[in-house]
Amino acid sequence: MTSSNYFPREEYEGRWKRVWDAMRAKGYDHLLVWSRGAGSYDRLGNGLWLTNFANNGTGQDWADDVQMGAWTFSAVLFRDGRAPELHSAQPPQETEYAKVVCGELIVHEPSLITGLPEYFRKHGIEGRVAVVGDDVLPGLYDRRLRSLTPQIEWVTDEWFLLEPQRVKSKREQEAFRTAGDITTHALAAGMDALIAGESSAEAAARTAMEIMRRGGCFSRIDMHHGAHAERFLLGDMLYGYDTSAPQKGDMVRGWIQGPIFQGYWLDPGRTAVCGGRPTKEQRHILEGATEVCRTIIKAIRPGVTARQLGVIGEKAASRYAGDGIDLNLGIFGHQMGTFYGPHIIPAGDPGVLEDIGGKQGASANEIMVREYEKIDEPYEPGMLIAVEAFMKHAGVGMSGLEDHVLVTKDGCEQITNTPFYL
Repeated sequence: MTSSNYFPREEYEGRWKRVWDAMRAKGYDHLLVWSRGAGSYDRLGNGLWLTNFANNGTGQDWADDVQMGAWTFSAVLFRDGRAPELHSAQPPQETEYAKVVCGELIVHEPSLITGLPEYFRKHGIEGRVAVVGDDVLPGLYDRRLRSLTPQIEWVTDEWFLLEPQRVKSKREQEAFRTAGDITTHALAAGMDALIAGESSAEAAARTAMEIMRRGGCFSRIDMHHGAHAERFLLGDMLYGYDTSAPQKGDMVRGWIQGPIFQGYWLDPGRTAVCGGRPTKEQRHILEGATEVCRTIIKAIRPGVTARQLGVIGEKAASRYAGDGIDLNLGIFGHQMGTFYGPHIIPAGDPGVLEDIGGKQGASANEIMVREYEKIDEPYEPGMLIAVEAFMKHAGVGMSGLEDHVLVTKDGCEQITNTPFYL
């Protein structure tokens, strides 16, 4: 490991210990974690979190059913209680392996997909092997890997790392604070552009400039306005923005998503009105979404549960009820880490979880039983929580915003602080 790494080796060793503890609790002797880089962030954060490695390259591999190179993929293997191994196919002369933090680096040239099975046979790895990242390894490669490992029972456990990653270390909290500062300035720059009547593309460019000049990164910047912003939560489906400009009086909305700093994910958002003079109806839903978030954030502290916050948020939202106004769109928040955390703050009390799963014809939110599974577990210091709220008034617009907070020993610390545009 070089001295330029943001996290010291001791940080990674602490993470590995939490992974080993979680493996023992589930009875796993072996764990394989897949990641894909090269311009993609498909579970990239897991490999980064474990070994400080991200594949380089320019995009997804060509479909290669002969060599099975899989150069843009890597795998982290935990076995026998040792420091994890990083398995990759990228040639050392083309890859910056010097910053990798692991027990051993194994490069399978030319093929990771055929090299791994040979490695497993050589080291007597058989029986149950837990897998994180089944959702990113292409079927072409997965089928070949399984055909070459008949001695292994592959056990998919996509949510396995959520628990070891749930409470952030002090150094991780500092990374999130930096990410929050980056997005605070970037989102303000984009919103100022939309309010001034500049195009969505110009607003996105101003946002991107602030992120990049501060050393950050993003996956998507959404800047949109008018009727489209009332109908759809996010902007242009390909880029998130277009070259059209809002008219005075249009509701405008900006959102940032991505691995903002050191691979840690944030997705803050804001809504305003072009020209800065909202109508009475626009102000109503702007204030409503803002009040829901403020109320929930004020209530976050160790010991509180997501279910309790959902009830608090629903009560705050109900004060803005009215004809044609849709309240509690979606959820009131979720946990964050190296990607979106699926453990959510429900928009109100969902009731008994066992009953939710059995409902026929239930809405998408009502059947998210796994996402709800932590709603009665108390928050702890060091957790990162995203708080969000949306309100829609037909013919008026949709107001939405999102902020992020770190749970502290006696409350919470808001790390995204872009102004509210009321």
